[in-house]
Amino acid sequence: MQKLEKERDTLRDDVSYLQSQSMRNNLVFTGVVEDHTDGNEHADVTERKLRQHLQDAFKIAREVADSIRFERVHRSPGSPFAGKTRNIIAKFTFFKDREMVRKSWKQLDATQFRVFEQFPRDVIQKRRMLFPQMKEARRLDKRAYLAYDTLYIDGTAVRA
Repeated sequence: MQKLEKERDTLRDDVSYLQSQSMRNNLVFTGVVEDHTDGNEHADVTERKLRQHLQDAFKIAREVADSIRFERVHRSPGSPFAGKTRNIIAKFTFFKDREMVRKSWKQLDATQFRVFEQFPRDVIQKRRMLFPQMKEARRLDKRAYLAYDTLYIDGTAVRA
């Protein structure tokens, strides 16, 4: 029984890793207004809004924002309805473009907008469990950061 449980856990980790690899070029953008007039917002409209958002909120030059290539830009799954704005999920063609946008997150301070990496559900759960430990370590002036599903405190790995 223990052997089967261990094998199951290993398979879950493998599936989670594969999911995360398929999401590694994705960023999730929150707070970008959604058009509800025609039901579901068309992907072209969403991409246009994202490019404008990159210029306005991230302070990225228009030429640079227009040169970024996306494989796909869409809203989070679910039915759109008034009063609720679904997140935008953007799959970048080039990892360098994704990192340039992600590292501009400080431009979003004091706004309602946020940007973050996309992870599978189980990785998000692990990160949520590790987050309080990270905050406590930082409060104690230790170097702490999350990488995937692992917390590093002064170079030592801590897993959930």
